[in-house]
Amino acid sequence: MGKTYHNTETKPLIAGEPLAGYSVLSSYHAPSKNVSTRERVLASTVSVDEYFDELIAHVHEDYANL
Repeated sequence: MGKTYHNTETKPLIAGEPLAGYSVLSSYHAPSKNVSTRERVLASTVSVDEYFDELIAHVHEDYANL
């Protein structure tokens, strides 16, 4: 007589953003056939300078409200 073990499925741990709620609209649009993938990616990105300028502006706003 031996022990019996139950097989349990374990889901892999994944770090990520929580799922959006029901009221959030999707910003996905079907790609145009005349636009390349590179152009679509560049249209939806910002430069590093723009990103950090916006980030610093938000930090200054937060500290101004203290």
